[in-house]
Amino acid sequence: MNTYQPHRSSLGGLDANIMALLCYLVTFVGGLIPVVKYVAWLLPLVIVFLEKESGLVKFHAMQAFVLNLISFVVTVIIAILTVVGTGAAVAAGSAAATFGVLGVLGTVSLAISIAILVFSIIAMVKSYGYQVYNIPLIGGIAQALVSKFPPANIQG
Repeated sequence: MNTYQPHRSSLGGLDANIMALLCYLVTFVGGLIPVVKYVAWLLPLVIVFLEKESGLVKFHAMQAFVLNLISFVVTVIIAILTVVGTGAAVAAGSAAATFGVLGVLGTVSLAISIAILVFSIIAMVKSYGYQVYNIPLIGGIAQALVSKFPPANIQG
């Protein structure tokens, strides 16, 4: 696990750990606002492109973006499966199958949401401590993507 020395972000002069933490927090809070939730998952990507100095901020912004992108894709897939599965169960005339489809997909959706929330909280705590925390399966993707957009003057 990489640990950075305390430094400032090039965005607003905030401490880099605060900016890295905000990458996760802003998308979570933005996701709760009705109209903003459709674009909130893009906010960390904007930070990736605007941050000029902090590798810590760039990494956590990219990881927050990838995490939220995957969450968005999974939500769309579950919505499609819900419509298709419920439609098939209704067409078959089985109320039990309809509730079964809704129950299974609801449980899967809840489990994924809880996992994303837990990993986001862990990443926020680690980022506040100037640490790089690779969320399983997502951290490696974020590392590979952020290496394509290195900061001009790496701090830390």
